[in-house]
Amino acid sequence: MMARETKVDLAREVERLREALAREKAKTARLKGQLAGSLEQQTVTAEILRIISSSPIDIQPVLDAVTASAGRLCEAQDSTIFRLAGDRLLLVAHHGPIAVDPVGEFTLPLARGTIAGRSVLEARTIHVADVQAEIDEFPEGSRYAQRFGHRTLLSVPLLKSGAAIGVIQLRRTEVLPFTDRQVALLQTFADQAVITIENVRLFTELQAKNADLTEALEQQTATSEILRVI
Repeated sequence: MMARETKVDLAREVERLREALAREKAKTARLKGQLAGSLEQQTVTAEILRIISSSPIDIQPVLDAVTASAGRLCEAQDSTIFRLAGDRLLLVAHHGPIAVDPVGEFTLPLARGTIAGRSVLEARTIHVADVQAEIDEFPEGSRYAQRFGHRTLLSVPLLKSGAAIGVIQLRRTEVLPFTDRQVALLQTFADQAVITIENVRLFTELQAKNADLTEALEQQTATSEILRVI
């Protein structure tokens, strides 16, 4: 009897150890995945910074790199960036196979009926599992989803001093919500896009002021030369 109980206890202990080992293996695999993702994100960030430094007044290569990297790292089929243009949102970058009208031409209304519009107006992240099914909540957005064929959509505003100047979005053609980690990652890409837009604006303003200063100095020099001759 004692021998049988001992065998049962040993079997239970072995099973407990196996389960503990399986949990540790799963934890190790998860940590390796997180580390790999973190390293890839750092590599992408370094590449984006390199593009910014190599073309400080050309914003398009940077926005293209941001959309491509966001889609890949967040495991989305498609990514887009829209910028605020009056009462519309203008598509300025697109990466992926899901249909959309041409970059630089396609616009969305700045309205709460679209997910991008509401994300900008309310300056908050909006995550919809199935846009096509949300015809009451997002009537225009649902129609766009049916037209282009996407289902799950994640929209993160581009925030500057608390106000939205645009939005970055991820799309999937199947109903497959993004994870919390992917949402946080897209928010990081949104920050990078804002930094890029602001850097280009400041650099352009600096160039314009330098040109004005150069012109003023040339005029002053010419005036001084004329007065000297007189």
